[in-house]
Amino acid sequence: MDVPALLFFLTAAGPAVYGAYIGYLRLRHDAFMRSGRAEVAQGTCVTLRWTSGGLVASSVRYVDGDGRRHRVWSRARATVPVPVGDTAQVTYDPAGKANALVNGVATGIGSYGFAVGCLVLSAVFLFNGIGRT
Repeated sequence: MDVPALLFFLTAAGPAVYGAYIGYLRLRHDAFMRSGRAEVAQGTCVTLRWTSGGLVASSVRYVDGDGRRHRVWSRARATVPVPVGDTAQVTYDPAGKANALVNGVATGIGSYGFAVGCLVLSAVFLFNGIGRT
């Protein structure tokens, strides 16, 4: 495989793989929320983290039903999601198979629309490149 063909393949395959991964995370999260195994705990914000884009996320510490301590990050937003010292509701999976939610908002799972957009972008790259090879 020559270099242009390899670059074309990576350009087409990259968004497809990423879109499939985001879709998988979203499906796993939705299955968890429907499963009824979610547990709720009260946590306290212990610190904040700013992103390079100027967004801020809150770190919430909570204790699960077995007495183990955990820390979960909220989704980064333009305003402080949970101020330091304030309490937040944490919905978590005792089996650890799904991301915890801070005040009902999950982090890092993306959306079905974004996943489909990645797959469509990949298809555009693929079918556009097929006609040129």
